Amino acid sequence: MAYIKDEEINAIREQADIVDVISDYLSLKQRGKNFLAVCPFHDDHSPSLVVSRERQMFNCFTCRTGGNVFSFVMKFENVSFPEAVKIVADKIGYNLSVSNFSDYQTVKGPEYEIMDLAKKFYLNNIFTEAGTKAIKYLEDRGIDLNIIKEFNIGLSLGDKDTLYKVLNAKNYDSDTMANLGLINKVGLNIYDTFTSRIMIPITDLKGQVVGFTGRIYNGEEDTAKYINTKETDIFKKGHILFNYHNARNYIRDQKEVIVVEGNMDAIKISASGIKNVVALMGVALSKEQIAVLKKLRVPIILMLDNDNAGLDATVKNGEMLENAGVEVKVVRLSGAKDPDEYIRALGVDALKENIKHAVKYMDFKLEYLKNNKDLSNMEDLITYVKEVIASINNADDLTKSVIISKISKDYAIDPEILKQELNKNTLKEQPKVEPKEIVTRPKLSKYHIAASKVLYHMMNDPNYITIYKNRLGYFKEKQERALASEIVYYNNVHNNSINIADFITYIIPQEEIYNYVTEIIGENNNTEISPTEFNNCIDCLLKLLKNDEIKELKVRIKQELDINKKLELITKLTELKKGSVNK
Repeated sequence: MAYIKDEEINAIREQADIVDVISDYLSLKQRGKNFLAVCPFHDDHSPSLVVSRERQMFNCFTCRTGGNVFSFVMKFENVSFPEAVKIVADKIGYNLSVSNFSDYQTVKGPEYEIMDLAKKFYLNNIFTEAGTKAIKYLEDRGIDLNIIKEFNIGLSLGDKDTLYKVLNAKNYDSDTMANLGLINKVGLNIYDTFTSRIMIPITDLKGQVVGFTGRIYNGEEDTAKYINTKETDIFKKGHILFNYHNARNYIRDQKEVIVVEGNMDAIKISASGIKNVVALMGVALSKEQIAVLKKLRVPIILMLDNDNAGLDATVKNGEMLENAGVEVKVVRLSGAKDPDEYIRALGVDALKENIKHAVKYMDFKLEYLKNNKDLSNMEDLITYVKEVIASINNADDLTKSVIISKISKDYAIDPEILKQELNKNTLKEQPKVEPKEIVTRPKLSKYHIAASKVLYHMMNDPNYITIYKNRLGYFKEKQERALASEIVYYNNVHNNSINIADFITYIIPQEEIYNYVTEIIGENNNTEISPTEFNNCIDCLLKLLKNDEIKELKVRIKQELDINKKLELITKLTELKKGSVNK
């Protein structure tokens, strides 16, 4: 299994300037010693993400997300820790001793192991004699051996249960196989779900196989052309964009992403050298897919099928993306039903020209609204103008102004009349707008605030670890004790030395503690690291812990029936109360 040495991880972290790395993803503006950006991890409308070059940390004032360069890349790219290390290493030109990360994933359950084994089984089949016809079919469609290997395209055999036998021999549970949609159980009989089909693996955003698309290739037109894996615990169509894992680096380089409908369209376009392409798992974008696309922070080119369903989907998806604040362009191909067919008919250069001249979504929408209307007819013209005005209700002021000016000029309509119509629509829409829910954070207890500050100090300076051990040495909450223990251990191993950015790298694999660390960082944006602050927090915790113990003793005294034990508890309570608060 691939393994990155700690020495390499630390060297990469030290050489990678967090400001330089994050500026590849976000627009940073310097404010004093720090840098500010709009936070990509919540619906942020004003800069609330702070990046510190001095401390090599980032944190958000609003959503309290924070960490070091690796944790930013993990969260932004939605990748595992080792993948984030590799991405950062590539950015700074560091040559990792490990090159293959296919086996170095986050912890996998049996479901992922089964799907990975199924992928390898299908891939092996296509390179046997049984796969000759399937390879010929793919090559005739412009998909050569290199693309077959790149996308791990495989073949399910004609026998009813070959995959089941392979997985069963590995002692995998048949119920798990059935739940994953790989087999069907009918009474005592077991059948493979996919037989005699070209198999296209579907991966999640991290690149792990979670499903398959099976396509006929041998002329069996009496059966469904495509069969897709059913939705499972690990396969949610609305959470996946086909080819995202392969395309994301090309998307960053090209500064745009092409969105198509079908898996085969994405494969064919990628095979043609256009690698910044992803495919929907259906025709409608989900809110989860929109969130992934928005995070890319590049223009989106919608290139859906050239039929009525594809046209309607372009309108609806474009609307949702624009409302989400994403720049959208549109390509409508003519002379073919989809990009795959278009490339076969007219060639890749023609496709590239279409992409190069993609139209802005609003221009496309204005033309779309003309469909089935005779604009020389007054009634149709009035309908069209009203639909245009309604469609720009949520647009920015500049867009509204430009469109009103254009409509006014093209159809000789008084711009003031158009503005009145727009205002009327806006007022009409207002009652439908629900008031925004005011999000208030739960008030943190004195104990939580003090404990958070103590732990924050300990992660920043080993001197505070020593004071903690001498003065406190204990937290009442499990997660606090676990984090304190890790801080002490890390400090000991590193010869009484701790750096918060390096400590985060160390703690990332322990997800629960890592999440707590990011919470503490978010809560302590403005905390001054000072002995006075630290000791005040220790004093506060000691008093609160003592008060908790007093309350507990009072309860035990009331419940104790043995007079001698009760007297012992009363004596202990009296001693404990000396010097305590809130007696």
